[in-house]
Amino acid sequence: MHKWLILGASGLVVIPAVAAHSAPLPAATQKALAELKLDSSVLNGLDAELDVPKAWVDGAAKEDSVMILGTWQDTEFRQMIAPFNERYPSVKLTYYRAGTVARGMKVVLALREGKVIADVITSVADAYSEFANMKAFADLRELPGFKNLDSRYVAEDGTWVAYKLAFRCMSYNTDLIKKADLPRTWDDLADSPHFRGGKLALSDNPSAWLLALWSENGEQWGREFTRRLFTNLEPQRRKEGMMALTGLTVAGEVQASLPAPERRAESYVHKGAPIGYHCPEPVPITLSQTVMLEQSKHKNGARLFINWLLSTEGQLQQYLTSASVPVHKNLQQPRFIPFTETINGKRSIARGENLLNSDLSKTMLEVWGSYWMKSGDQRGVQKEEP
Repeated sequence: MHKWLILGASGLVVIPAVAAHSAPLPAATQKALAELKLDSSVLNGLDAELDVPKAWVDGAAKEDSVMILGTWQDTEFRQMIAPFNERYPSVKLTYYRAGTVARGMKVVLALREGKVIADVITSVADAYSEFANMKAFADLRELPGFKNLDSRYVAEDGTWVAYKLAFRCMSYNTDLIKKADLPRTWDDLADSPHFRGGKLALSDNPSAWLLALWSENGEQWGREFTRRLFTNLEPQRRKEGMMALTGLTVAGEVQASLPAPERRAESYVHKGAPIGYHCPEPVPITLSQTVMLEQSKHKNGARLFINWLLSTEGQLQQYLTSASVPVHKNLQQPRFIPFTETINGKRSIARGENLLNSDLSKTMLEVWGSYWMKSGDQRGVQKEEP
């Protein structure tokens, strides 16, 4: 059973005492702490996290630019790495915001031709199994930052690490659904009289939430739950993506939607919209993973970047620039977790990209598709890419 362990019954954050940082903080980090209204003690232990071999730093200075393919916005990336640039002025990073194919199969095909067109990739998603079959990923266990993450957020063989996480639960219109009627567990949802008759809208994104539940509870449970979800509730099967569907929940066109991105729901809450967010237990977590290619020509710089990204400094900077939920153990705190009241203390299930092309995933999608395509109205517009 996996739970957020940082909170006790009193709700107080308890973080073990560690050695404080002694080196001067980069100006960009000091600015970030001020903007986040955080004391510098949140970075206690940072020196140890960034204590890398001198050979890496010296070697990186002699290398060409590290090629990074990722999903951050260009402006986010530039802002995020400001402290990194101060710490490692001789290390050059080149970043491209790349689509799924460019981050995945394009790199795979180049490797098959003996070409290395990337050093670090985030969110390899659909191409994960192709990379894995080629043994294309380097072992990251040598990074000091590898120890900053929960064991569920790293590969056992060190070939990937998560650099952010997200939740994929339910959004609901608070004018139309009572908080008291929300399901405690996913099984409760499938049997709930409060969500029958089309009150719940689904988008065609089961891998974002249902796959994690299947992986935890097994195929037999998954098949039965999926059957009950569709036959008991008769949900609206929407063609919109989960972002747009969250907006329709706010508008009252649907009463509740699944799955819902927590950050999109949070943005509506800040605007005073009638929307709530609820996670039945266990809480589905999606992990965004980053890898370094074994054949990278710029391994020293790549190591330094990934290690920094996993540090408290890197994680806080990423949170500041893109509101991404940190994966660092010491930052699993309510202030960094949206809708913490429906997440904290509950058992959670982490789904990494490595599960997306598994046999279980294929079976889940076949079962889901058999219900999704059954006769009946599929409402809405063409689904956008989530």
